[in-house]
Amino acid sequence: MKKEEASYKTIATLLKVARRHFTEYGYFDVSLENIAEEGNVTRGAVYHHFKNKQGLFTAVLECVQKDVSIAIEKEAMKSDDPWQQLVLGGVGFVKGANAKENKRILLVDAPAVLGWATWRQVDKENSMNVLQEHINDLKTCGFLHNDVDTKLMTYSVSGALNELALNYNENETKNSDEKIISTITKLVYGFRKI
Repeated sequence: MKKEEASYKTIATLLKVARRHFTEYGYFDVSLENIAEEGNVTRGAVYHHFKNKQGLFTAVLECVQKDVSIAIEKEAMKSDDPWQQLVLGGVGFVKGANAKENKRILLVDAPAVLGWATWRQVDKENSMNVLQEHINDLKTCGFLHNDVDTKLMTYSVSGALNELALNYNENETKNSDEKIISTITKLVYGFRKI
């Protein structure tokens, strides 16, 4: 039991240190030696738990994805209306993905480090699946035009939200929440049955 606790503590420490390093320096300028040193473990311990630098990065990316999912849910739950939840969930994604501790890892380095196909798979397993389920529910409840292909809608909305998060800087824009809400509302409005 103590061995499992020690292993869990080591993994948690390495993820915390690595996330900070990947955020600050970017994947290609991060050294496993520096992460191991700051985490007070040997380089062998890093390899034991994560196989290599890319394995550690992938584990950090999964943590980022979970944090972004929490931001999506927190924002979406501000409304009971399913359509408004779609818009607010989009806002949650943009804010969560655009957060300093997430943006570089999720939107900049992940596609380059993992390759497009792997990055898309990780995205699909996390935020895109949640978006797909919500859009399917919207169609079932009659919110969408009958001819809307929910899979294509999911890809369209997800891609647009990724670009918005990557290119949006709330510090440069007045009334940032209102502008994000307005942009996402207009983006998805064409799919809605009136």
